[in-house]
Amino acid sequence: MNCLLIYFTGTFNTRYVTGKVKERFEKEGWTVTTYEIDPLNTERLDLSSYDIIGLGYPIHGYAAPWAFLKFIRHQKFPKGIKAFIYKNSGETEHANDASSKFVLRKLRRDRVNIRNEYHFLMPYNIHFKFSDHAVREILEMDRRLLEILAYEVVNDIPNLKPYKLWPRFVASVVSRPQYIGGDLNSFLYHVDKNKCNGCDLCIKRCPTKNIYRKENGEIAFHHNCLMCMRCSLYCPTDAFDIGFLQDWGWKVNGGYNLKRIEKLKLEEPFITDETTGFYHCYIETYAKINKRYKEIFGVDPVTPEE
Repeated sequence: MNCLLIYFTGTFNTRYVTGKVKERFEKEGWTVTTYEIDPLNTERLDLSSYDIIGLGYPIHGYAAPWAFLKFIRHQKFPKGIKAFIYKNSGETEHANDASSKFVLRKLRRDRVNIRNEYHFLMPYNIHFKFSDHAVREILEMDRRLLEILAYEVVNDIPNLKPYKLWPRFVASVVSRPQYIGGDLNSFLYHVDKNKCNGCDLCIKRCPTKNIYRKENGEIAFHHNCLMCMRCSLYCPTDAFDIGFLQDWGWKVNGGYNLKRIEKLKLEEPFITDETTGFYHCYIETYAKINKRYKEIFGVDPVTPEE
């Protein structure tokens, strides 16, 4: 099989997941090509040589990011080509279930054979930072979900079900502010010049070239922001003020070294049946992954150490 993985990444979580999907399919003998979406490039790809396409994105505000959706809408997919979706977010509340609603609308309009969708867990780049303990367990659950994805996609076993009314409403209405929220919030962004070390990492990495340096040397912003949080998450001196998100206490600084964390030994379970609060939604997600894993492979999931 000749597979193309098209994805958009903000803080590189989707790039990480895409790498894992690529590695797993290559073990099946597939030829896998990856294409990372550049929001400033709306080229139309030649998709005629591929047997199957994977579409990956991070969930932003209960929906696919505008940059991802805009790129996908610009493509012309070959009629009948197979496709699957792999998305990721820091939580698995059912409000996220229909985040691919408008992506599916485009694919079905082009008569794409889309039958699979998978929701990977990845640590937050906003709201609050996850501990290494939590992230290590998340990566283990993602490993199990990846095995499920590989088995179902390779064997052409569908898992896509109709979205329920509430998630569809959220994807259609509640998520809309994300399309303009970054542009508006960027009027409130500023960088503490006393903290800024002049590395210009934010300017170099901004996917929309929204950040620049004035003649007087100060960091400034245009108003074409995706609110992906790449700038504030990876700022080495924590110099960013991200407007109303910062006022709400939602800023996270300091990225996750996923390659390092995935090598850590699994500790006692982070998520248990007694887990409450934000992480409560993980209980159902973990149970579904483990149940499906056992249905497919006939054994309970095991950790790499076991």
